[in-house]
Amino acid sequence: MRTAIYSIESLREFFKVNIIATMKQLKAVLGTAVDMTVYRKLRLLSYLTSYSHQGKYYTLSELTRFDRLGLWGHEEARFSKYGTLINTAQALVSLAEKGYTLSELRQVVGCEVKETVLTLVRQRRIHREMIDGQFVYFAASPATQEKQHLARLKGQARPGAEGPDLLAHEVRAAIILFMSLLNEKQRRLYAGLESLRVGRGGDSRIARLLDLDVHTVAKGRQQLLDRDLEIEGVRRKGGGRHSIKKNASNH
Repeated sequence: MRTAIYSIESLREFFKVNIIATMKQLKAVLGTAVDMTVYRKLRLLSYLTSYSHQGKYYTLSELTRFDRLGLWGHEEARFSKYGTLINTAQALVSLAEKGYTLSELRQVVGCEVKETVLTLVRQRRIHREMIDGQFVYFAASPATQEKQHLARLKGQARPGAEGPDLLAHEVRAAIILFMSLLNEKQRRLYAGLESLRVGRGGDSRIARLLDLDVHTVAKGRQQLLDRDLEIEGVRRKGGGRHSIKKNASNH
């Protein structure tokens, strides 16, 4: 029967030769049919699981050579210093100079990430915005988000568009930063106000600009028109119980 030390060294030697391995291969090396036995040995060696192929591949930390983005690959397997695909995608988007479109991020990580970024957006771990007809993913931090947004817009600006066009982009970025500081109700009302300023078709235009549902913009606009407002418990003028006037004859 193999000893624990011999088992661990068998794994180490297998990885040195093959670099990566599947669970099936590791079970064969250890002569076991139990996954937990393999994991116990791997933990003693400091291992990594691939973020690609649903974590199918394993390697040792000592064998990896991460690039400047914290990624490394061998054959078809991809590994990251951030671990899982969802953590890797969040880190890459947050650290990117200009954020990433879906196709850009897919090219960087080398595997499909559509469902991953949608999950990150739903969990508010990254921010999504529509720019020139496609979604761009930015960091969740408003300050970082503004820098990434401006860098992308400047990079996409046409030659000679340094004047009004670039100013419009900067104003747009400032509005998005301002929106990130508001609570849900305030964002809805602000979007409604901007829709009123735009006029016909304002709900759709503002919804695209601010990455909001068009019904949210419409609701905010209608609340402003109906004066249906109450901010931090303070009723709008004319709301609440009417005051009771005292009869002069009672004095």
